[in-house]
Amino acid sequence: MNTPPEDATPDDQTPPDPAMEERLSGAYGRILRVAIILSVAGTLAAALLFNWRSGLGLAVGALLAVINFVWLHRSTEKLVGRMISSSQSPPRKFRFVFPFPLRYALMIAVAYVILKSYPGLLVGFLVGLILPIIASMGEGIYEALVVSRIDQT
Repeated sequence: MNTPPEDATPDDQTPPDPAMEERLSGAYGRILRVAIILSVAGTLAAALLFNWRSGLGLAVGALLAVINFVWLHRSTEKLVGRMISSSQSPPRKFRFVFPFPLRYALMIAVAYVILKSYPGLLVGFLVGLILPIIASMGEGIYEALVVSRIDQT
């Protein structure tokens, strides 16, 4: 059975590498940039290769997905900041809980309108919703490659 050394405390941690901290803190910006680039390129490609409805659907889906990504990032930052703050006042739950279902209600409402009124936009819309996920996956691959290069040196 492995036991920690007697002089070690649970708070002992190796200090974070400043270069790694800086690189990881830039992940949100890189994901957002790549998602926007994919959105613009995908919209143009869909409009040129298929038709303007596909391009419009992709643009609407991508815009909604990027807005959702930004909202999720901001609310997560606020929530974590509030959790680690030393203020004595307890966090108001309603302020943090209310925006989460509101985001999804907005997405469902837009999807419903597109499905019922503009079915030609639906495929592009669904593809546009996926673009921030693809950007996040790309960031994960990028980070894995960078860390593996650092480990090799």
